[in-house]
Amino acid sequence: MIELVTMEEAQAHLKITNPDVDLLDLQLKINAASKVVLNYLAGTNFYEVEVDINNVPILDTSGEPIYAETSSGDRIVMYEVKAATLLMLGYLNRDRDTDEEKAFEMGFIPRPVTALLYPLRTPTIA
Repeated sequence: MIELVTMEEAQAHLKITNPDVDLLDLQLKINAASKVVLNYLAGTNFYEVEVDINNVPILDTSGEPIYAETSSGDRIVMYEVKAATLLMLGYLNRDRDTDEEKAFEMGFIPRPVTALLYPLRTPTIA
């Protein structure tokens, strides 16, 4: 399972400071929010790509993009994808059983999440 945000990022976003918080529940929501975002992106790249000084993607010898990495060698998730995942996590955490505010319709994700992801998505024909 690809996690688009870390436990630490999730706790910071949700302003969780209590050490007794149910980490299993939070991990479940991280996984679910990540999956929602990945499903919406439908195979579109979600990692930062290295660019040259003209903002043109840098490609390797086979023509594939070179992805930006952390100092530990992990690929960096695009900021808007990370932000969308954290927003989705917030919805899942706040509305545990219902969607009383009618933030999104059945089968759709909340508009703020979609607004961040839509420009990245590769359109598909059903």
